[in-house]
Amino acid sequence: MKVEQLGEIGLIERIVKRFHVNKQIVTVGAGEDDCAVIDIDKAKGGYKYLVVTTDAVQESTHFPAGISAFQIGWTSVAVNLSDIAAMGAHPFAFMVAMGIPAHTETSFMDEVVEGIEKCASVYNTAVVGGDITRSKELSLTGTCFGFADKPVRRAGAEVGDRVCVTGSLGNAALAMKIIEEGEEIKVPEKAEEVAKKALFQPVPRIQEGVILADSGSVTSMIDISDGLALSLAELAKSSTVGFEIYEDKVPLFNDGIRNAEGLDLSKLGFEPREFAFYFGGDYELLFTINMKGDRKDAELLKGIQKEVKMSIIGKVVPPEEGIYFKTGEEKEMMEIKGYQHF
Repeated sequence: MKVEQLGEIGLIERIVKRFHVNKQIVTVGAGEDDCAVIDIDKAKGGYKYLVVTTDAVQESTHFPAGISAFQIGWTSVAVNLSDIAAMGAHPFAFMVAMGIPAHTETSFMDEVVEGIEKCASVYNTAVVGGDITRSKELSLTGTCFGFADKPVRRAGAEVGDRVCVTGSLGNAALAMKIIEEGEEIKVPEKAEEVAKKALFQPVPRIQEGVILADSGSVTSMIDISDGLALSLAELAKSSTVGFEIYEDKVPLFNDGIRNAEGLDLSKLGFEPREFAFYFGGDYELLFTINMKGDRKDAELLKGIQKEVKMSIIGKVVPPEEGIYFKTGEEKEMMEIKGYQHF
């Protein structure tokens, strides 16, 4: 059945019954009234600040060949949760406005909604409402709400701070290269599978963001949605600082890719810098951490590293020095580019 045959009311009813909420907190949920009604005192759990973000994904720019309907729904939530993670906040509610072509199969939308509900529930986030409209292409615009005691801003990095990233970079970029070049690029099946999952089903670093914020040592943070270079530029602008980056310290590819049997990175035909710095889609966290070098700071860092997979990739320098790569005594200014819509 096509969604145009089901009709707007029928489609809304079909969608909202898939969303599960705690009725003690969300007293009026998706599809029940003109607005969702949330008991804020019960929802905020003692946190002081409300943080809100919105992000949109659409077929022509965000859905690579091979992505499933489930993964489309998952991604629409994950990209919003990643912004919440970058503030060191706890997400609690999500809303989504869907633009749906009339000829779309209802079974396809069932899978999209399943992806939305699954990603939200994994991160203890309730889907509380939204909207649907007829459109020429599938689009999902999400809005996410979270709470935090001390939201970590992009502004706050200071000269001498260490520059760090969570996880690994370049995974999504490798997947796109495989999709675009097909058989021209030789990658073992296992590595291809892992890379495509990283691209199709990104993992927002909610737990890591909270741990980093709670440490009290993180001075600035941003998610790496549009590439490491652009993210560094954003932090530099907000904090009025520069960055010295050690390229060989930047973690390229996750273990599932690097350890894939038969993978020869030297034969992929690309510069690692292009993948790690200039391509979006990794949704890791870039942050600066205050490290004076004393014993107390060293112990704190070890404690964080036990809970968060992270790498130190550079240090904060005065703004007049700009953003550059440092190799031995050599300095090379970084090209500031990455994924941009315009």
